[in-house]
Amino acid sequence: MTLPTRKFSQNYSVYFYLLLIIIYFVFGIYLITQTSITSDESAYIGAAYSYTQGIGLNQEHPLFIKLVNSAIINLFFADYTVAIPTLNFVPGEENIEARLAAFNVGYQFLMMRPENFHKILFSLRICYLLFNSLFLIFLYIYTFIVKLIEPKASFCLGILFVFSPSFYGHNFLIAFDVLVSVYALLTIISLMGIIKTLFLPQPKHLLSQFVLFTFICFVAINAKFSNLILVPIILITVLCTLFCLMKIGKKTLAINLIGLFILSSLVQLILIILMYYWSFRNLPNQSIIENFNRYIQGIQMNLSTAGGIREPFWNGQFIPMTSLEYLSKIFWFKENPGLFILGSFLIILMLHKIVTQRQQLLEFFSNWKQPQNLGKLGLILLGISYPALYFILTHKSRFIIGYRYFYPLIIFLYFGIALLTTFIKQKWQQYVVISSLSLYVCLGWLGVSQSLSYVNPLWTQEKWQLTDDSTINWGQETQHGVQYLLTHRLLPEKNTDVITHQTFGVNINFIQYLDILSRQQNYPLDIQSYYAHAPFNATQSDINQLPEKYLLIDSTVKQQIAANAQKNPIASKNLDFLKTHQPLYSHNDIIFIYQLH
Repeated sequence: MTLPTRKFSQNYSVYFYLLLIIIYFVFGIYLITQTSITSDESAYIGAAYSYTQGIGLNQEHPLFIKLVNSAIINLFFADYTVAIPTLNFVPGEENIEARLAAFNVGYQFLMMRPENFHKILFSLRICYLLFNSLFLIFLYIYTFIVKLIEPKASFCLGILFVFSPSFYGHNFLIAFDVLVSVYALLTIISLMGIIKTLFLPQPKHLLSQFVLFTFICFVAINAKFSNLILVPIILITVLCTLFCLMKIGKKTLAINLIGLFILSSLVQLILIILMYYWSFRNLPNQSIIENFNRYIQGIQMNLSTAGGIREPFWNGQFIPMTSLEYLSKIFWFKENPGLFILGSFLIILMLHKIVTQRQQLLEFFSNWKQPQNLGKLGLILLGISYPALYFILTHKSRFIIGYRYFYPLIIFLYFGIALLTTFIKQKWQQYVVISSLSLYVCLGWLGVSQSLSYVNPLWTQEKWQLTDDSTINWGQETQHGVQYLLTHRLLPEKNTDVITHQTFGVNINFIQYLDILSRQQNYPLDIQSYYAHAPFNATQSDINQLPEKYLLIDSTVKQQIAANAQKNPIASKNLDFLKTHQPLYSHNDIIFIYQLH
């Protein structure tokens, strides 16, 4: 009877993960089509195009996934030709010119043929959606093949990831925030699997685990330079593991471990060298030393940004605060409320178990030097090492650009909550967890329409009053406002005081979308008259005195008006207007169109 039961359980698990993957792609593909290009995406598209020409741009991030995008460009858009500027990098400095160059190249590439704009965006975004989807597949491997994670914990983690507004709103974007997070977690999980396998009486799947580890670690480190904190974690873990293997007399296994890690490191190093050689092949000085310098320059550019100061919007003002202060304020409004219920219950359950079994816990710590206890303690320390180090390095930072910078912590929080399901033993506890996860799924599904601008029901005010977080307004709703104007035929051929606008400063903005969509829909516009019209100035132009018929703004402009209202009379009048007038159209409480006359 055992074999059929196991087979049924395995099939059931496969179907469950298949369902999660299907839902993941349904969410992702739907949101790809609904989300305007965001602020940084054009820069990464410009970088990807520059790699096809062997003149690399956007060095502040590693190259890997942008190279995947460049392969897509080579396959489907090889006839595009855009001039790439020559840049002079100054090590350790901000390099504004270098940052803007990728934006400008991406802008020219996308606007060269507006009829292909959405095709390009979809083709390049789908790569990120695919790479992030591997998280679920690797989770299955480490649950049912390597058998490192208990199935119920794995199921819980899969649900938390797929129905998380934080992750499904970003996992399709040409950006690295989800990639850096999930592959950091996978690197730690794969390392834990290797260590656990090494101490088994008969190690299995060790070589295949190293192959998987090499790929996962390579993607993690080459997603964003912040993931270089994995390097000391891996090194310390390997050294500690070698010490333990030598102590228990497994010298042959220790030698094999050294060989496999050296081989894994060499493979990754060679791949990085090849990536830099290919991406910068048409620049002078194509030596390993020069490419190593380019790698270091990228790290320096990244550090120069991270050392900056940015004042987030909070309580009607732009005020200085640390990352920890910022996270503690907005975490409660950016996460699925089902997470709080599930997490609270599991933490209470864990504390109850600690109190009722404190004797066993005391015995564990008093005998921590015993091999089995030392192994468990080592795995726990490894599991918390990445989020702890990431938190230590960032919690005092004042460069606060958005909630997405905390995803590396959030994914480990999900992992920790999922692991707490192993404390569940009784039926009633299972029912509570299932009910909490069901609520999480329902609320997560309902939040899909908000996408990047997700704010949960605990926040009852307008979204712009929360924060200027790039996970609320990153320029992602621009297309919807333009589409409304075209669908209702509110714009004449020439813009003679018909509409004025101001939105978040992305270079594919209101006018660009007007250009793209009007061409695609054969809507007659003299687009130059719209380009030539002066934009709305939130602190210098009185809305009541505007000659135009329509005003299009977004949540960021509302924040600028509110923040200046006390000291600027015009901003004060504009704020009164916004409070007393309902917009003609709004989408997700982010983009607004007001009729003025």
